[in-house]
Amino acid sequence: MVGTLNELAKLRDTRFGRPRPRHGLKLLYWFASECVSFENNDMLCQCDPAEGDFGFHYFENRYNQYGNKLLPDIGFPYYVVGNLNSPGAEELPDYVSEDNYADEHNSNTDRIIVSLFDEELFHRVYVTQHHDRSNYDPNATYRISKGLLMIISCMSLYEFLVEMGYYTYIQYVPPMPVINYSPQTTNTVSPDFTAVTLSSSEPAHNDPLEIQNNDAGIQLNDDTTTNNPPENFPKKKGFWKRFCTIL
Repeated sequence: MVGTLNELAKLRDTRFGRPRPRHGLKLLYWFASECVSFENNDMLCQCDPAEGDFGFHYFENRYNQYGNKLLPDIGFPYYVVGNLNSPGAEELPDYVSEDNYADEHNSNTDRIIVSLFDEELFHRVYVTQHHDRSNYDPNATYRISKGLLMIISCMSLYEFLVEMGYYTYIQYVPPMPVINYSPQTTNTVSPDFTAVTLSSSEPAHNDPLEIQNNDAGIQLNDDTTTNNPPENFPKKKGFWKRFCTIL
């Protein structure tokens, strides 16, 4: 039986779309913010899976080698999206497809499967991942509730990825100020006197290069240092907690 996720914490615990460079979390953000809208209790289609928009194609939900189906039979057709090599996938935003590397990176393993009530309404939404080239992993397949989709749609992509633990933060601690001990002698001071002076803005010739930089920052796991989201990320004002509650 497929479990239902209705909180960000539960989605994070599944590790869906992780680690980087897997694209499932970005795909889910795109779906929640651009492919579906919400009206009363309905999830309205903002794309047409039956026509192959964004690489959607029909999902057969066939029996696997153990005689089980990935999803329940509910009388509505299923469509799957997320294969970055599928015809139509080039319509997906760049932030979804930017990490489409070779197969060994597992960057193209995640999928979203939807059932359609009719051409205008989504019935259910699922996330899953490939177990091998032909089959999906039933233990990594979850239904995403309408409430959770609404929460995601109220966030920026950067907020969502951070909340999901997609990035690894490393706090850079600046070095202590360098103290120069240099002998100074004058005509009036004893040769035994040693003056202590703080180093000037000019680095000492024997200081290691890395301690001459006192800038502090947060380093993401792609070895870039920034406190801001990447430029190609869509941005939204405010934080999700101000606008959404779990339904």
